[in-house]
Amino acid sequence: LCYVIPEHKMANSKRDLIKGVYEGGLKVWECSVDLCRFLAKIIDEDNPSIDGIDLGSVKDAVMKAVSSGGSTLELGCGHGLPSCFILRENIRLTEPEKSCKNKERNSIVVFIDFNDYVLHHAAIPNAQINLALSCEEDVQSLWWSRAVFAGGDWMGISREFLNGSKSKVTTKQNSIGARKDAIPERYDLILASETTYTQESCEDTAFLMMKHLKIDGGVGLVATKRFYFGVGGGTDFFSEAAELLGKCNQEPFSGLRLAVRSIRSYDTGNANIRDLLEVRCHRK
Repeated sequence: LCYVIPEHKMANSKRDLIKGVYEGGLKVWECSVDLCRFLAKIIDEDNPSIDGIDLGSVKDAVMKAVSSGGSTLELGCGHGLPSCFILRENIRLTEPEKSCKNKERNSIVVFIDFNDYVLHHAAIPNAQINLALSCEEDVQSLWWSRAVFAGGDWMGISREFLNGSKSKVTTKQNSIGARKDAIPERYDLILASETTYTQESCEDTAFLMMKHLKIDGGVGLVATKRFYFGVGGGTDFFSEAAELLGKCNQEPFSGLRLAVRSIRSYDTGNANIRDLLEVRCHRK
């Protein structure tokens, strides 16, 4: 994968997070790289496993996402490298079956980020570069058949944009890309890297997993640091938020629960431990 160096004043900011203003999306975070490498392993290996953990069901969901008609959502995408990988793999795996100009049953990948300028200066250029390397067709036309970029408050995007509605989107959330009539409500694959850095962000990530993962068949992959010192969040906070949400007896989550399991840890011995979590939405 390739990525750009964003030309935006916030890219040189000494602060990674300014609450309500900037959420760190112009930086390539190490957990997003972990997630890209994990996705590559899942796709490349016939019977993937890590430390005896069978990942066959994860592979099934990822392969659905990159196949014709598949669906992927990335929360807080920033540079969007994991979703760029999914786009690239969709092209690689489906182009032998059809030409790029055939838009029928293409997969769809939705990139969302709090800051629309992050999409314009990082995610969209990265998609351009990686799609251009995968297909000779004009990159702009590929956006309209495969990708959507939406900027704004996550809950607003969820409520007004990711609702499965086939009506024209009329929302304050900023969006660029494809087929507003084809944006699903629930997804084969939901990706999240470094979105669990506060207790509130853990709750939001769990909420959107519950609301937008396909029930039983979909898989969420959350790449997170085990602790976020000084701001809260991390592996345990997210797991607790997911468990608490499963106890909700009110709509729209009545009868649903989230199952979370750790499938990989990264411990160099001299830095914060990083975890990769699998999330599933099941009926109670």
